[in-house]
Amino acid sequence: MNAFTTPADFIVRGLRLPALPDPPHPLNGNGICCAITGQPISEGYPVADMVTEATAEFLDCFRGGVGGYVSEGAARCFRNADPRRGNPTARAVMIFADGTYYNPLISRASAIAQGRSYWSGLVREVWPARKGQQVLIILTTDMKRRLWPRARIGALGACTPMFCYDPDLGLNGVRIVDWGKLIGCLEVVEKVYSLGFPKQVIETSLYIASKVAQGIGLGETRALEREVAVWRPCAEFAIALLIAQKKGDP
Repeated sequence: MNAFTTPADFIVRGLRLPALPDPPHPLNGNGICCAITGQPISEGYPVADMVTEATAEFLDCFRGGVGGYVSEGAARCFRNADPRRGNPTARAVMIFADGTYYNPLISRASAIAQGRSYWSGLVREVWPARKGQQVLIILTTDMKRRLWPRARIGALGACTPMFCYDPDLGLNGVRIVDWGKLIGCLEVVEKVYSLGFPKQVIETSLYIASKVAQGIGLGETRALEREVAVWRPCAEFAIALLIAQKKGDP
């Protein structure tokens, strides 16, 4: 079985999560699968050892009842979800199979201040240099929710799975995006955003922002609206809208 084939394995490798103090239990018998990842396992940890009275969204994490087992990688992710350490396994991440780990922010200014990547820049940075490489991507605005059990691994390219969570944009699940198209969509959204159109307006119709439209002219607004309208039905649009930054901002 190949190493690092589940989101849990990618997170363990990317975050360099420590091994658990107690070794996994050997499992006798065939057909035993991890209750979180669904991957066949020959050793693991009881689900009952993972959960407490404070465990929320049990059915979103575990398949079946409390009598199953989870893989070592899944157990390391679950037990390292410690709010006192910043809840590291609930972060927004981009992790590649070689262990390269990014913990990007949406705000460019905040990311620069903290010496971190920001999504708009990172989306461009990895393309096309990492085209075809296996990657785990979780884009979220809620750093408290345990989302990695619902994420997927895939190749960076024309059918890249991204787990996206943002209630304001109705994002809550895996979206399959074309990376080249995502960058193209992002260019259009950021161009319009930089002209002063709010994101809520870009999402629906540029004509709503009448003062901005009057300032740049009706003809120019009409042309920009046509550009944006092409992208609105696409899977890439909400993602581009979420991560877009104004050109020229720090």
